[in-house]
Parts: sequence; structure tokens; C-alpha cells
Amino acid sequence: MEDNPNKYTIKLDKSTDTTDGIDTYNITWTIPIIYQLLQTKAMDDDFPKLRRTVVEVPDTPFKMKVSFYGNAVIMIYYLSSTSLFMKWSLEYRLPNFFNVLPIKDYETVQANKWQHCLGIRLKDLSANKTAPLYLSFKLIVSHAFKAGICSNILLPYIQLSEDFGNLLTDDSFSDVTIKSAEGIEFKAHKSVLAVRSKVLRAHFEHSTKENITNIVETLWDTEVLRDVLTFVYTDKVPRVYDAPEKLLVAADYYQLDRLK
Repeated sequence: MEDNPNKYTIKLDKSTDTTDGIDTYNITWTIPIIYQLLQTKAMDDDFPKLRRTVVEVPDTPFKMKVSFYGNAVIMIYYLSSTSLFMKWSLEYRLPNFFNVLPIKDYETVQANKWQHCLGIRLKDLSANKTAPLYLSFKLIVSHAFKAGICSNILLPYIQLSEDFGNLLTDDSFSDVTIKSAEGIEFKAHKSVLAVRSKVLRAHFEHSTKENITNIVETLWDTEVLRDVLTFVYTDKVPRVYDAPEKLLVAADYYQLDRLK
């Protein structure tokens, strides 16, 4: 379900350094009454039903997206319509909640591919029921290097896919356990999860609970989680028609674009 983007406000401040070939975009996205969005029936269900809004930033190549899930969880993304060599930072604010993600290193961003920035679990919302959420992006684009061109040609790495698939049934070298909503455990590998999903990688980058305990608890049904892991390891989804709506939500949550 997608919200009406017209009720959100975007403020843009752009500057250009012609000497170094740098464009800096300071974009502030205001999402009003975030408390009400997170208290709708869809947000309160045990299984997180996807709700999202996308806004296009005028006079820039960028779009922003926020996906809303159950348990007061939101995921934040940005997208560029062209391939860019860039870096970014993000500040998010509520009246009683504030944090800043430091600026990242330069990287090549592929055109028309959603880039995951952050997941937030807003447990302690402001007592002010009309409080907005402010998202302030700083996007720095360098024109000194030409962004790489992404090829869409798929190569038939059949044996490689099968070998990685075998890792799911052989836990000899696993270093993390992923649990379904029913408590079924899957033995996995941090390096594989991290390289395939920026959302999963975020679990292991800092001193998070998941990185310390080596256990990742999820809200996904066992069959959905099995299909997600199968795709992560093999790029294949053997039971895509079993629960397509739930699988779509999981694919969006983990930013697995080719699974959607």
C-alpha cells in the first residue's frame, strides 16, 4: 500500500564546486504525524504489511522512499535516476529522538536501484501525537570520476549457484543463526548475507545484538524465510507462488530488488 506523497514536504539546498566538480544536495524530507502512520491497523498486525511512500526531489536525479512495517519499524532508501559516484550522510529527528549517520565513503551508485540507508525501530515516540519525522540527507556527487555502467546481462553461473546453495544444508562453517517467526533456525554465513543485502549487513557492522549473539530473529514465516535465504545464496526462488505477498514484503524489507 502506497501513501499519498502530496502530504509530505521536501526542501532542497544545492551547491556546486566547479573547481573540484562536486555537487552537494542537502535535502530535508518532513513526514508529518509519524505517530498516526505507525498506529494504523496495518502497522499493528503481527505480520508486517508493507506500506510505503516515495517522493521525487525536483531538479535533482534523486527519489526518496520510506517503507513502514509493524512494530514501529521504518526503512529509509534513496534512488538516483543516473549512475553516480557519490557519498552520503543522513540525520533523522523527532522531538525526543535524534541521530546522525556519518558521511560514507565515495561509491558508485547504480542507476534506478534503491539504496538502503537505515532501518529505525521507533519504540519511544514523542508524547506529541502530531510530531513529524525529519529526514535530512546530504548527498555529495563527484563528477571527477565517471560512474560505472551496470550491465544487465545475466551469466549462467550454474555450478556456483549450486555450490552456494549447498552451504544452506551444510553448517560446518556457519557463523550466524537466523530464526523464523515460529522459531525454526537456519544456519548461515555473515559474509554471504552481508554481500547480498545491505539491510542484513547492517546487523553485523557494529556492536549490535545480532553481531554479539550471532542470532538474527525475524518476523517471517518459516517458508518465506527459507525462500529469502535460498535467493540470497543461489539467486533462485523455488516456491515463489507459495506466499507471493509475504515474499514481496520480505524482498522489499531486505532490499532484494531482483526478488520483487
